[in-house]
Amino acid sequence: MARRAEAWYTACMKLTILSDNNTLIDQYLLGEPGFSCLVEAEGKRFLLDTGYFGIFAQNADALGLRWRDVDGVILSHCHDDHTRGLSAFFTEGPKPQLVAHPSLFRRLWSRGLSIGCPYTRAKLARYFDLCLTAEPLALTENLFYLGAIPRVFPEQADQAQRQGEDGPDLTLDDTALAYRGREGVYVITGCSHSGIGNIVERAKQVTGMDRVLGVIGGFHVRQMDERSQGIIDYLEGEHIPNLYPCHCTALSVKVAMGNRMHIEEVGTGTGLEWV
Repeated sequence: MARRAEAWYTACMKLTILSDNNTLIDQYLLGEPGFSCLVEAEGKRFLLDTGYFGIFAQNADALGLRWRDVDGVILSHCHDDHTRGLSAFFTEGPKPQLVAHPSLFRRLWSRGLSIGCPYTRAKLARYFDLCLTAEPLALTENLFYLGAIPRVFPEQADQAQRQGEDGPDLTLDDTALAYRGREGVYVITGCSHSGIGNIVERAKQVTGMDRVLGVIGGFHVRQMDERSQGIIDYLEGEHIPNLYPCHCTALSVKVAMGNRMHIEEVGTGTGLEWV
């Protein structure tokens, strides 16, 4: 028991943003309208999403971060600004695990363009060990894939204008990661189509911790409206000390959030370490 306790208190998670809409001053890295980050926890390394053009690989190389030998690739949802970059792994060699929701391969459209995952199941199975599940999954002792997100706050979920094979794209496959830290939980999200409040509540449930210490990723709020205001109200009520909105979070929303709570700037190359 003593050895287990010691491991618990010395564990930490490192996170590096490898693809984002924003780039940072004096960080000579590439940006794109997509998202990808490298998560390192308890001796394992995972890539959450791969962006659109695959620039995550170039940025990782520039930062001296190994990306080809990750233990797994996790997809937050099927949209192509998070999945198209999977092609960087289309080389012969060991297959990393690919964890995603079973509806990864459904067909989607927006303004007449296909916006779903551009690769077939057969194509990805050639280069990855596929793990398609809607259930939570422990990636390490303290890092979790959250699986399908219950819509506890339906008003926070993305009311999509996109279309899919079965009607409006409600992005029911949207998910995130949660890290169980020493004193609370940290949430890493790709786009939050399911609603950031719903994701946070799922993270609490899966990790068994009620205190949320940090959230980073896209919040999918593109303008200040009633939905965005409700999300800001929720986050303020949670008293989360570390908020890092990026990717699909509009400037107007960031400003409104910053007027009521502390937020941090995020861009390609942002690095965090959470205990």
